[in-house]
Amino acid sequence: MSAPRPGPEASDAGWGLTPERLEAWLAYHRQAGSKGDGGPLEPLARARAELETRRRLGLTEVDLERTDEIVAAVVAQRTIATLTGAEAVKEFERVTQGLAPEQRQKVEQAFGDVRARAKQVSSLDAERARFGDAAVDVVLAREAEVTRVWNSLLDGRGETR
Repeated sequence: MSAPRPGPEASDAGWGLTPERLEAWLAYHRQAGSKGDGGPLEPLARARAELETRRRLGLTEVDLERTDEIVAAVVAQRTIATLTGAEAVKEFERVTQGLAPEQRQKVEQAFGDVRARAKQVSSLDAERARFGDAAVDVVLAREAEVTRVWNSLLDGRGETR
């Protein structure tokens, strides 16, 4: 692996996605816009609740926007990798290791293009170049939870606990 890439946010007033910012982002989306009983709020009350939640968690609009951007990119790419079979390619490679060399060569020739496309999709190289290795790694460290929250936001449900 090459040297870690800092991403553009490293030169932008020191902003970077940290585990603490991601935790606050997750908490914000779990709490903002819902009543104590988990029910939805009216629009004005929701806006006030979101502002209060953001302030309480120490999040700025910039924190929310940049975290949304990073999360969206990483979750989208990981979803594409799953849908295109990138994970299946990893399993295929493991299984082909047990084949005789001539069998493995034939299978790899037939499967080469699929493998190359799957590796490109699953690498997150574009996201790492855009946001930096550290930011992508922060999201990946909590990938399941981040993906659940992000998907609930896309579904318009929000995340409440």
